[in-house]
Amino acid sequence: MRVHNVKVSHDLQPADLLGIVQAANRYRSSIQFILEESSMVLDAKSMLGMMLRPIRSGTILRIQTRGGDEEEALDEMCRLLEKSLGA
Repeated sequence: MRVHNVKVSHDLQPADLLGIVQAANRYRSSIQFILEESSMVLDAKSMLGMMLRPIRSGTILRIQTRGGDEEEALDEMCRLLEKSLGA
């Protein structure tokens, strides 16, 4: 299992979420985002799951990957979030 925390610098829009979901579905590993303040777990491979709760500026996301390609999946999720977040 791999884990990395990211602080969201702006509200994630549906287009951001769609890009994340599409990328997540290219990996065999499970990919979850855990919202630190509520401990809510979102499935990064599900658009509906990702839209369950708005991801707002200042939110701390814990990205957790588990599986055969977990390291690559985590790297990709971090890259996408940093790109989406303007980092």
